[in-house]
This record gives sequence, structure tokens and C-alpha cells, in this order.
Amino acid sequence: MRNFIKEVGLVIGIEQNTTSQLEKLLSGLGGFFGISLCYLISNIYVSGPASLLIVASAGASAVLVFAVPHGALSQPWPVIGGHLVSACIGVYCQQHIADIQIAAAVAVGLAIFAMYHMRCLHPPGGATALFAVAGGDSIYSLGYAYVVFPVLLNTLALVGCGVLFNALFKWRRYPGHWFRREYAESTSIAKRGFRHISPDIAQEDFAAALHQMNSFIDVTPDDLSELFELASRSARRRKRKPLKIQTGLCYSNAARGEQWAVREVLAIEGKRITFRTAAGKSDDVIGIDQSCSLRSFKQWARCKVIMSSGLWVPCELSND
Repeated sequence: MRNFIKEVGLVIGIEQNTTSQLEKLLSGLGGFFGISLCYLISNIYVSGPASLLIVASAGASAVLVFAVPHGALSQPWPVIGGHLVSACIGVYCQQHIADIQIAAAVAVGLAIFAMYHMRCLHPPGGATALFAVAGGDSIYSLGYAYVVFPVLLNTLALVGCGVLFNALFKWRRYPGHWFRREYAESTSIAKRGFRHISPDIAQEDFAAALHQMNSFIDVTPDDLSELFELASRSARRRKRKPLKIQTGLCYSNAARGEQWAVREVLAIEGKRITFRTAAGKSDDVIGIDQSCSLRSFKQWARCKVIMSSGLWVPCELSND
């Protein structure tokens, strides 16, 4: 049953979130401050329910800026450029296409196309384009002023709030380039010291790297580079520690792809060991008790692991 539930979760795409409780709390607080500021600005230029609807697209941006501050879609240019380009296209479609349904569809489609070419792809921009078409008379009366008041002001306020709020926490620098630059400077000595080492990177090491980054990210090439460096550190630590097999603990073979597996030790009797495969796609049968010699198990096992936030990570990095 447990394996069935896990498979269902993978099919429907339940995220394997590795962020800490503090990170989740800070993301929520940042969104609170950012949207409060955007609402105050919108209420100055648009009255009634329309002001709330305008803030709706900013709410989606706030999720990216404060929950995924190092992601490619969260950076200042995608946020500002994406909303501005989409707002311009939305106003144009509203003024030149009589049928509102066609205008809405064209506005969103063109906004996506334009954001791609302007290198400012930002999903909430689609809502900004749509609202320019379907926002009603209070939005129509603004014309192209809608692009500046309140869209531009809202995005500038949101990005500014993101910069100031995230600057309070060393691991949440925004824009993401500042985080990567600080990370590169802090690890330059370590990189030089281990330049001659090329460790084997295991699946658990990448999971460990995600835990250390402590950020829910959409991956960029820079992010992958950071992940590789952090995974390399995890691999070096794993190799330095002697492995002791104990009952009740889980061990991984530190392989990659279909050969990767995690085994839970059920009992050790003399030179025999009984175990159960807890995860992996190897030839082992998940959930079925098996046995082998203790020597063979020691040759197979490479690191001690624990389940943390839906991922198998080295025990010392668990935040459970």
C-alpha cells in the first residue's frame, strides 16, 4: 500500500519539498508584506473590486519572489518585464478586438510569445494580459495608463520588497545573482583545496545538496553548478566516514539510475543479515524480507540514509 501511494504521488506530481519550516514561514511573511504594499498602490488608482483583481496577478508573482527567490522565473527582469509586456498586449487587444473572448485568448497567447522573445517569461504575466481585457470599465478607462498605474508600480514595489526582505537572510539573497556570487566567493578556497578530487556523486548526494540550498527552485545552469559542488562535498564527507551496519537503520548502495536502492536492516544474526528493500528500481523486491551474508551487505552498502521531506539523504543532513 505504501508503494502504491508513493507511485500515485509521483504520477500526480506531488512535490518533494526539501525546504525547512523556517524557510516556509519566511516565504509566507514576505508574500504578506509584498501584497500589502501592492494593494495599497492599486487602491490609489483603481477603486472597488477591480483593485483586488489587479493584485491577483501580483499575488502569483509574490509566490515566486518570496518562495522561489533564486529561480529563473522570479528574477527582477522576468517579474517587471513580463508584467509590462503582457499589460501592453492586453490593452492593445482590448482596444482593437471587439469580441472579448477572442481578445482574451489572443492577449494571453501573444503575451506568452512576447515574453519568450523578450527573455522575461513570467507566468503571472498571463493574468495581467487577461485582466486588461476582462477587467471591466474601470480598467478600460485607464487605457495604456494601466501599464504604468498600477502594473509598473506594483511590480517595482514587489521587486523592491523582495530585495529588502530577502536581504535580511543570508541564504535568501535576491536577485539570485547576488546569492550565487556570495556562494562562489565563500567556496572558492574549498574548491581550490579539493580540485584534485573527483568523487563519485550518488543520488543521496544530490538530495543532500538540495537540503543545504534550502530553497524551492526552478533550476538554472548556475543552480545545477551549485548543486554539483554541494553534492561533491557530501560525497567527500561520506567517503571519510567508516560505515557500521546496525539493525533498524537504512543503507544505500550510492548507485545512480536503476541500480540505486535503499535497504532497511531488520536483523543481524552472526554472519547473516536480514533486510528489506525500502526504495529503488534494482532487482531487489521492495517490501520483501531477504537475507545475505554480512560481508556481502557491507560490500553493497555505501552510506547510511534516512527519509527526510520525501527524499533519502545522508543521516547527518536530515532536518526531521
